[in-house]
Amino acid sequence: MGGRVSVPRSRSGFSPEVAAALSQADRGLRARMGDHYALFDYWRFAMTTICAVDAFYVGFYREDRKIVYPYTFDDSLPIKRYVPPEVSGYGPNGQAAWILRHRRAYTFAGDNGRLLHHGIAFGDERRVSEDAITVPIFERRDAGQTIIGLASVQSYKPEVYTAEHVRAFEWTARSVATVLAREREDARVREELAAPGSGSETDPPTLMEVVQDVSAILAALHTGICELEEAVSMSGSPLLGQVRRLRRQCEQGQTETMDIIARPSLHAENLLNSLSSKEREIAFLIARGGMTNKEIAARVFVTESTIKGHVSRILRKLGVEQRSGIAAKLGHFVDELHR
Repeated sequence: MGGRVSVPRSRSGFSPEVAAALSQADRGLRARMGDHYALFDYWRFAMTTICAVDAFYVGFYREDRKIVYPYTFDDSLPIKRYVPPEVSGYGPNGQAAWILRHRRAYTFAGDNGRLLHHGIAFGDERRVSEDAITVPIFERRDAGQTIIGLASVQSYKPEVYTAEHVRAFEWTARSVATVLAREREDARVREELAAPGSGSETDPPTLMEVVQDVSAILAALHTGICELEEAVSMSGSPLLGQVRRLRRQCEQGQTETMDIIARPSLHAENLLNSLSSKEREIAFLIARGGMTNKEIAARVFVTESTIKGHVSRILRKLGVEQRSGIAAKLGHFVDELHR
């Protein structure tokens, strides 16, 4: 009777081929710190060196049962394989809730895809995934590890993924979590070195800041389209009309994006009207100048304890917990507070 040939394993338990792929993946992921599109795109590529990947997504949990999907890819889509980012809700009985509850990887084989098909379709909705692995993304905190997101690899062919593929995907998820944690740590270090009143990198961005960031991205895209239009025009290519339509769409997007902060917000106006004249003055000093209670007290000639009372009422009326939220809530009307 012939004996079986034993395949050597690495100390981690992975086959030599998978161990080598994971080592390369870790180096590649760490090299893409600070660029989340490049990070997630390389994560997908790294998994393709280990197993079949027809579809892939990364999502992050947010309040009110929402998940932000910054990166989604479907290899079956013609040309448009990159699926635009979106925000979706999730119910108590779906895959996302299952991940939070069980704190481990979900596999298609575990329930024959019941939870997977219970969720919202993405990419080419005419096709159904026949195998999948979805893993949690953990963040280490003082109280232990918290699930902050999830990622999924999927195949249109059945019985593609093995137990080793599950462990490999979990391994890469830890590498990605390490990169994200390092980014947050670097942000905290920069915050400690920042001048007082200059704002915090860890504070949620205001609507104005988000619009400005998006506008900068669209401006760079517009520049590239204009350069392409000029080159296509000189070559006499029949694609000129399509490029010009693309440029106009970009310009429309730029205008509509800036219009978000150009028009007054009825919600912000109602919040503004809920403040007394004294509260408006104090809110302005906080929002525009980042002044402390002691500095405001000296400015408006009242005691510091009086200012504390005003600030508490302002926070309560605006529905925020931190002073940094005052400017974000009032947005367009911050300048109005000074009048």
